[in-house]
Formats: sequence, structure tokens, C-alpha cells
Amino acid sequence: MYMDVNKIFGLFDASGEGSKPDFNHETDMSHLLDNYKEHPMFWVGMFKKLIHNHKNFNTRVMNFFSRLEEEELDLYDVEQAGEFVVYNRAWFWVSKIDTQDRICQEAILHYTDEFLDTYLKFAIHYFQELEEYEKCAHLKKIHDLVVKFLN
Repeated sequence: MYMDVNKIFGLFDASGEGSKPDFNHETDMSHLLDNYKEHPMFWVGMFKKLIHNHKNFNTRVMNFFSRLEEEELDLYDVEQAGEFVVYNRAWFWVSKIDTQDRICQEAILHYTDEFLDTYLKFAIHYFQELEEYEKCAHLKKIHDLVVKFLN
């Protein structure tokens, strides 16, 4: 197999000559970002990030609403609404995971640690309280993989 070294180094040619690939920065970057959001690594990462940051999110929401002078505002309801937003957005991402798919399994393995184990338990508990057992079953499959990878 013959490799043309000039073509390789032509990629770095400042004069613009050589075999530099056509790259329309705006459309190609947009395409890359759109595709990235359709990858299991992104889905698991977003789930983990959302659950990880949910306490901080709830604290900020509670601080915001506690400064309002509305006496009718129930802070417990505000906290519940914050949890609803966080857990349902996290569900949006993790619901795309197919535990039988090799790429999804690799994404789970990549993010597997004690935190992901705990966050999955939190999510299962949250959806159990709402009696959304289909979500719990899906989360349990992912959790079982995490436990397997941890051991």
C-alpha cells in the first residue's frame, strides 16, 4: 500500500494548496454536534450530569422563590416541580438506551462509577414514588449493567 506523504502534510499547508478536505465550518460543525446528540455516550452523560446537578438546581430554585414576597407560594411544591423537571429531562436521555446494544453498553461502561450507580437508584426511587414502573424497569436494566461493570 502506497501512502502519499505530500497529501498528508498538505493538510497542514498554510498556502491552501494540497489535498486539504473541503470543510464548511458552520454546516459541518452543526452536523457533528447534531450527530453527537444521537450517540449513547451523550445520552448516558446527560443523564448522569442532570442527576448530579439536581441538588444544586433545586437549591437555586428554592432560593429564588423564597425571596419572593408571595405568601401563597408553597416552597414544597416548588421543590417538587424542580425534581419533576430534572428527573423527567434525565429520563428523556436515558430512555434512549438499549441495554442489549453493544454501543449503549460501552457508553454505560464508560460512565460507570459509584455516582452513576447512586443516580440510577435515585431515579428508580423517584419514579417508584410516581408509580411509573415501566421507567423503573428500564432504569433497573441499566443499573444491573452498572453493578455488573462495577464488580
